[in-house]
Amino acid sequence: MTVFSLAGKSSQGDSRRVIQTLFTPAHLHLAINHVPIIGLAVACLPVLLGILFHSRGALASGLVAVLLCVGTMPAIMETGEAAQESFADGSIDPGMDAVGKAAFREHSHRAKVTAPLVYAVGILALLALLTLIKFPRQAAWIGWGVLLGSAISISLSVWTAEAGGRIRHTEFRPIEQPSPTPEPAPSAMPSTTPQAMVSPSALATPLSSPSATPVPESSPIAIPATTNTP
Repeated sequence: MTVFSLAGKSSQGDSRRVIQTLFTPAHLHLAINHVPIIGLAVACLPVLLGILFHSRGALASGLVAVLLCVGTMPAIMETGEAAQESFADGSIDPGMDAVGKAAFREHSHRAKVTAPLVYAVGILALLALLTLIKFPRQAAWIGWGVLLGSAISISLSVWTAEAGGRIRHTEFRPIEQPSPTPEPAPSAMPSTTPQAMVSPSALATPLSSPSATPVPESSPIAIPATTNTP
């Protein structure tokens, strides 16, 4: 009995730690922040079918699905801000590097841009749902606005999620290309003038001065005497 009781207590302690870990603001934010992307994309299908086939049931179900997706935005924003505070006070370990901090600031800025548009889609969906009760034709026109707003909201949500993925996932970060190192310029070689080639024999024989060589003296030339003939 003692062994089983100890095992039960340890399992309860492990489950509590797991629950406490899973229900942190960071984990909750990661669990629900894709609803405006996937949920709105799925909700647009019955809205489109209801408009094209004049089905009030399909249109109403799609508008309700849009409202449910938009209803998750306050929780997404709240858990995101709480996760930011957890990173700031150091309760989440390991902390963020410099690239992660820059991505976190960019993710927060993009979320503040995206949230108002998502809320506007929810207001349009609620207006279309109320109009559908008495004015189905006018509700279909508002439904086109819901589809257009949902497409813009999905695009902005993907844009926001891209920055959020770079906070922790290094594989989502752009690869930095190393800057090319400039090649060293060739050093200037001293200009050399071609010298005259001297044969080894000329180098071995010493040059003699002109005065050292005797010059032979010229002998007088005899001029024969001429006689005058009468």
